[in-house]
Amino acid sequence: MLNLRPTYPIGIDIHSQNIYAVQLKESGGGLAVRALAHRQGEGWAEKALEGGNGLASQLKGMVKNTGFRGKRAVVHLPSPYLYTFPVSVRVDEGGTLEEAIVAESAKHLPFPIEEATLDYPSIASVASGKADKHKATIIAARTEQVRQFLLTLKQAGLSVEAVDADISSLMRLHGYLHEVNETPTMLCHVGFTRTLLAVATKDRMIVHRTVAWGIETLLVKLEKNLELSRAQSRGLLMACGFLRRGRKLPDEGKGLTDEDTMQESVLRAVRQIITPYLEALIYEFHNVIGYMMSEEPDAVIQEGYVYGHANFIRDLDRYLESTLNIPIKLVNPVTNMALPEDGMLTDPSEGGPFSLALGLAMRQVLWP
Repeated sequence: MLNLRPTYPIGIDIHSQNIYAVQLKESGGGLAVRALAHRQGEGWAEKALEGGNGLASQLKGMVKNTGFRGKRAVVHLPSPYLYTFPVSVRVDEGGTLEEAIVAESAKHLPFPIEEATLDYPSIASVASGKADKHKATIIAARTEQVRQFLLTLKQAGLSVEAVDADISSLMRLHGYLHEVNETPTMLCHVGFTRTLLAVATKDRMIVHRTVAWGIETLLVKLEKNLELSRAQSRGLLMACGFLRRGRKLPDEGKGLTDEDTMQESVLRAVRQIITPYLEALIYEFHNVIGYMMSEEPDAVIQEGYVYGHANFIRDLDRYLESTLNIPIKLVNPVTNMALPEDGMLTDPSEGGPFSLALGLAMRQVLWP
C-alpha cells in the first residue's frame, strides 16, 4: 500500500512576457522559499500554442539550474486565454449542480461548450425559498489550448499535477499571510500587462475580473515622455511614484538627484505622466465595487490588498486609499519568507511579481 504524503510542487506562473517559478519548503517559522526563477521575453504563451519549443526550453532551463527539486508542478494558464464570468443557476429536480453550471456557461462562451474546459473556484448557495439556487464564478478555456500548454510542460520534463485559477492562487497566498473572515476584502494583483481584481470573503468570491492594464503602460509613458531607458523609468517609478513633497526620499533616489533631495519639478512631472493612466485602473476598481454592491447592497469592503508589480509604484497604496476611500496595503509576500542563499533574488523588494507563483506553490500535492 502506498504511503502518500503531501509535498510542495513547483508553482509556474506563465505570462506573455514573463515566467515566474517558485518552490517552497517547510521551515521552523513556517514556509520558506526553496528556489525561485524568472525569465523575461516575448510571446511565451503564443509560442506554446503555435507548437514551438521556446517555452519548453526556457522552463527546462529554469527548473534544471536553479535549485528546484522534483518535476511535479502546478501551473496557471495565461489569462488572455481564459474566459471568466459569474453565473446564477437553479438545480431542477432530478438534475445536478454541475449540469446546471454547464448549461448556463454555454450561454456565455464564444465557442461550443463541448470544446471548453470549465473550473468554478467559487460556488455559494443562495437563500431562495424552496428553490436550490447557487451563484458561481466560472473560469473557462478552450480544451485544445489547455492540452497544448500541458504538452509544452511535458516537453520541459515537468509533470503537471493541477491547473489552478489565478484568483485561487492569490486567495491562497492572501489567506496564508493575513487573517481572512466573512467581511468582503478587495484583492488586486497588478501584472506587467494585465491586472486581476476581486472582492472575496473567507469562503466565497463575490466578483472577479481580469483587465488589460499593467505596469508596462506606466513604464512606456515615462520612457517616451522623459527619454529614459526601461531601467531608468522603473527606477523613477520606485523612487517617485505618487510621492508628495515634504516626505523623506529613499536611498534609491540618490542617483536621480543632486544629493539626497529630488526636485519638486521631477516629482510633479512623474505624477502628471502616470496619473491619467492610473485613472483607467481606478475606473476598473469602481466597476468591481459597483458590481459587488448590485449583488450585495449591504456589503461593505473593509480593506484592500494589492500585490504584484504594484510594489514598484511608490505610494500607490496612498493614492488608491485617497481615491477609493478604502484602507489599502501593498503586499510583498517575499518579505515574510526565508529566501534561498543562491542570490537568485538579491533584493527582497523585487519579490512582488512572484506573488501568484507563490500562491501556486502553496498548493500541496500527494506523492509517495
